[in-house]
Amino acid sequence: MKKRVTAAVLCVALSISLLAGCRDSSKETNIKDVKETGFDVNDEVSKFKMGDLNDTEKNYTIQMGYYNCDHMCASLIGKYAGIYDALGLNVNITKSAETIKALSSGQMDVGYIGIEGAIRAANNGAAFTMAAANHLGGSRYLVASNDITDASQLVGKNIAISTDADYNPEWLTWCQKLGIPSDVSQYNVVEMGQQDAMFALKAGQISAFSCCDPYASTSIYQGFGHVLATGWGAANVNAETNQDDWGLCCIYAISNQFKESCPELARRLVFAHELAIKYIYTHPYNAAMMFAEGFDVDPAVGLRTIYMKTVAEGRTLTWHFSQSNIESDHKYYTQFPEIPESEIPSLDNYETFVSTDLGESAGLEDFQAFISDSVDSSFPIGMSMSDWYAKAKEVDSISDSDAPDISVFVKEDESQASAR
Repeated sequence: MKKRVTAAVLCVALSISLLAGCRDSSKETNIKDVKETGFDVNDEVSKFKMGDLNDTEKNYTIQMGYYNCDHMCASLIGKYAGIYDALGLNVNITKSAETIKALSSGQMDVGYIGIEGAIRAANNGAAFTMAAANHLGGSRYLVASNDITDASQLVGKNIAISTDADYNPEWLTWCQKLGIPSDVSQYNVVEMGQQDAMFALKAGQISAFSCCDPYASTSIYQGFGHVLATGWGAANVNAETNQDDWGLCCIYAISNQFKESCPELARRLVFAHELAIKYIYTHPYNAAMMFAEGFDVDPAVGLRTIYMKTVAEGRTLTWHFSQSNIESDHKYYTQFPEIPESEIPSLDNYETFVSTDLGESAGLEDFQAFISDSVDSSFPIGMSMSDWYAKAKEVDSISDSDAPDISVFVKEDESQASAR
């Protein structure tokens, strides 16, 4: 039977998070006006052929949701870079763990959500469709405290992992690679959100937790944690693997009702999604400042997060996806015979769940062509964080005196490179 730690641990973590939530002036971000970074939002938008708005669309406030995870950062870039305004979109953005439920109920029109939860909701009749991809591949982490020098030391310890870890391919894959038991009864499982888990790790209340960024990077930056393993949403893949082999982690979903009643706004939203991701790749320094502001983290953490998303772990942020990505995600489950079929997200209604018409109507650019033409020469795969940072500052005209100190991450980057 699964062991659980008393609720006192959660209370401690929550109290710490409340105290740590106060931001000191040394962590203020410095978002540059996008025009100063060489980005003319009106020029970018002029490439999009605007359609007429119907009566429902005029003065309509779009409700957008996203999770507390770096995979969803394009939502904030659309706001801070002025993309929504330039496209005539009045968008109200809400960070919420209930985004899928809100989309399903019609309370939200568009959302950045995880693929597994989206598939399960769609199979239960949720009326939304996948309009574009958002995130492929890496950037899910198992973070441990610094006193854990070998994964085997986690056995019997307090760890915060998903409540369905017995049937979670990510956990099973990590255990397989780390050589530790996957049976959760061998650990004291704490159930809490990833932000609270990070603070619990800092307080010494737990020994490890699973998360996305900015929580892994914050743990490293503040010196109380390190990454034991990375999840890719698919079996036997890594940063060097072809993107079509990666799992599809997160998607850009649009309510069917909204799509039908506000077709032009839906088109513009998909184009805005593409522009936001393009901005992250071509202006990573300023995008990192926007991310840090939106997630209330240190600017250095924002920089490391964007570096991981766009270079270190490949081009994980994208609007492009293939059926192979969804199939890879499915195979991630089926490789483990211990996962019952009832626990495997099944996309039998692929044709109705996945909608490419909005992307086609919006004239989305080929993602690989964009990367080849606009990103590879400046920020190639395999670039060190030190070199990436120098180029990112150059691109956005950031002086060394204005730039945050990222030496903690540079040292870690060099240490990992030497270890390989």
